[in-house]
Amino acid sequence: MTLTSCKTEIGKSVDLKSDHKLVAEQKQKTELLNFTIMEIDSLFDNGILSKKFYPNMSACGGRLYGFYYNNDLILIDSKYGAELGFSSQKIYWNGNKILKIKYREYFAEWEKYQKNYPPKKVEYDPSKMTYSDTIYEITFGNKYGFKKMAKEKVISIKTDSILIEKLTDCAKQMKTELESTNE
Repeated sequence: MTLTSCKTEIGKSVDLKSDHKLVAEQKQKTELLNFTIMEIDSLFDNGILSKKFYPNMSACGGRLYGFYYNNDLILIDSKYGAELGFSSQKIYWNGNKILKIKYREYFAEWEKYQKNYPPKKVEYDPSKMTYSDTIYEITFGNKYGFKKMAKEKVISIKTDSILIEKLTDCAKQMKTELESTNE
């Protein structure tokens, strides 16, 4: 599609010179995909995004889905399950830029359990197991933020650069994995 003219806000037609056509098309596409995190959530919640499944287990994400708007990836959802816990990630994209990562860890607290119920003295009882449930939210761009939360309360805003590097590397890897599928 080549944009040769457009209407301004007040309704006037503007003819574009041929060398400006490509720039106008690129700008128009960028503006269409420049969603906020709330808008991406709304598109997801209303079933507007198309879904692509990565058929293999993602090396760092486990079960992996990509959600697309007009064939452009804007959201990744992954979950890596284990016997007594899981981790999950939601990654919001704008082109090749990560807007936000929401990472959740839900795992059995084995050390605490073994301290309270020594394996040599007590038989294992799964009903007495406690679990950690930690959510990390990292927002990138102009409004950078880092939050570590438990039980819906912020427990730290101290940036964990090692975790951020791990999560961003994983996000890029999952994006590459999704791009490798032909579905």
